[in-house]
Amino acid sequence: MPNSCRLYAERGRASFCDAFEADLTDASLSALEIALRYMRATPQWVEALLSVRNWAVAPLGLRDSGPMGGVSDKPAAAYAPGERLGVFTIRSIELDEVVLSADDRHAEVRVAFLARPRKDAPTYVIASWVRTRNTLGRLYMIPVAQIHPLVVKAGMRALAV
Repeated sequence: MPNSCRLYAERGRASFCDAFEADLTDASLSALEIALRYMRATPQWVEALLSVRNWAVAPLGLRDSGPMGGVSDKPAAAYAPGERLGVFTIRSIELDEVVLSADDRHAEVRVAFLARPRKDAPTYVIASWVRTRNTLGRLYMIPVAQIHPLVVKAGMRALAV
């Protein structure tokens, strides 16, 4: 996780965290524009996994996250902190970083999208941070920690930025 990421300071409190970086061909994109494109490009197999997740956790009282790609077509400039963005709530928006959250009784979840528009090699980063709150959260994260990198990397491959 880059030390410029707003989640970096909290990494010591995390039960799970990771970060993945990829090339950014359009260095003019803001972090929120990258996040919107990422969610809109969610592979169908990821949406299917989320549907299975929602079905499996319903008896445990966890919320239905809905589809990852359930993002409206409104422009990035129309979003504000506190609004929903797919399965997440927007916590903060800066030109170079947007932080999203999805909290439940079992875990606190944060995802940051960072735009790194360096002249020589622009990139973007998707960083994830989870702090479990109870035994259910710790058990939930056992399979999720294994699947999560595959899901993020697949989404990044599907993304055209």
